[in-house]
Amino acid sequence: MILLINFKKAEERENLMKRGTIILFASLTMLMLPEMTLARRALPPAKEFQVKYDKGPYETVMTADQYRNELLKTGKEQKALKDIYFDRARELYERALIEDETFIYGHTSLGFLHLWASIDPYLSKRRQILGQAKDRFIKAISLRKSHYEAYYYLAVVDTLEKDWDSALHNLREYIRSERDDSYYHLLLGYIYASGKGEITKKAKVEFELAKERATDPISVQWAIGQLKRPEKSRESPPIKPPTPPRKEYFPRSVSMNIYVPTFLDKTEHEGIRKIPELLSSRIRETIFKNNRFTLVEKRATEKEGEYPIGVDSVLIGSIINVNLMGKTLLCHVKLAYPEGGNILFSKDFEIPYTDKPMLAIGDRDINRIVGEIEKNFIKSEGNIIQISKNYVTVNLGNENGIRPGFRGLVIGKASQIVIPRTKEVITNEIYLGEILFEQIEERISKARILSPGRVTIQVGDLVRTK
Repeated sequence: MILLINFKKAEERENLMKRGTIILFASLTMLMLPEMTLARRALPPAKEFQVKYDKGPYETVMTADQYRNELLKTGKEQKALKDIYFDRARELYERALIEDETFIYGHTSLGFLHLWASIDPYLSKRRQILGQAKDRFIKAISLRKSHYEAYYYLAVVDTLEKDWDSALHNLREYIRSERDDSYYHLLLGYIYASGKGEITKKAKVEFELAKERATDPISVQWAIGQLKRPEKSRESPPIKPPTPPRKEYFPRSVSMNIYVPTFLDKTEHEGIRKIPELLSSRIRETIFKNNRFTLVEKRATEKEGEYPIGVDSVLIGSIINVNLMGKTLLCHVKLAYPEGGNILFSKDFEIPYTDKPMLAIGDRDINRIVGEIEKNFIKSEGNIIQISKNYVTVNLGNENGIRPGFRGLVIGKASQIVIPRTKEVITNEIYLGEILFEQIEERISKARILSPGRVTIQVGDLVRTK
């Protein structure tokens, strides 16, 4: 009997241990399940961008822009990642402004970052962030009153604060820049609708204009959505990021750089032994005097047989025949692009010379040679009509005298300068890059961007051949 009782007690203890093991396993599973779920949904690592601190505030702000753009693309389910990108962008903008407190784009970009944080519900809450944005835009305008983009952002701030009159005033200042874009019409339509609480006729007109001018799908969809609903949207319209400043490019020269080595004598006549040096020297003098091309001389440190640094073309001349009785030379002259070998100009010239009392070639013949070369390089102006990676398409072609190997400067209008005494307004042009024409058609050409990645070329920019 006692054995039976002990057996039953042992069996009960074993069952109790089994139940305890099951409960413990279930408890551990419940504890581990969130971690396993998080592991499956682990955040992707934040992207890292190299900061070139030694290149000045411009490069620092460009890196900050990269973090800002990642913030704009990051989804709502990745809140921690959004906070990381926000903090990194803000740190770099502030660092750039410590280095140069007059950097207008830095103030505008930091203001935009704060503005975005104030309307993004998935970013961690930050106090007084909208007020900080407003301060930055006001600072940008104080540095340059014609910085119209800051007025647009002030209008957005006013809209969030429901100060409709101030918003309209700032939008009027923005439109003075002639930026009749979709963002302007979206915001103006939203203000009109907000004043009445419904989509008024004036608001519909603005949304229609926004739909026509929009270049991004989000703005198009937002405008269409407003046109379909009778009441105004609770959400504010899409906001455009600041336009980066155009980084100036400094070309070695604004005209074609030409190197003229000593002409070759293929006749080997002793009587004209000094003619090649004389002829090439006179041509150099005339090119320099005419100022159509930039003459490049070889430096003492450069090796024999090498072309000088920065040469666009090489003028190669050779004496291929001589008439000793008639005192005439047959000289072949060609202008070649040194890298690709493209022949830009090629022609034979018959040149009279004298050898008494000394060797001499007349000015008229030298001017004829240089004049023929210059005639084939008439400066032309066109525009960039398409950009594809490191290449651009330009509306200049064979009919404009363009040939493979020609170079062009890309030019942008930076600002307007008013001469105090005469009140004359002069447009200040800046060079944005340099291109090399490679594929030429009748009316258009394809050109390679030289030094890509360091220039800010856009469709519509002016191109002027060198």
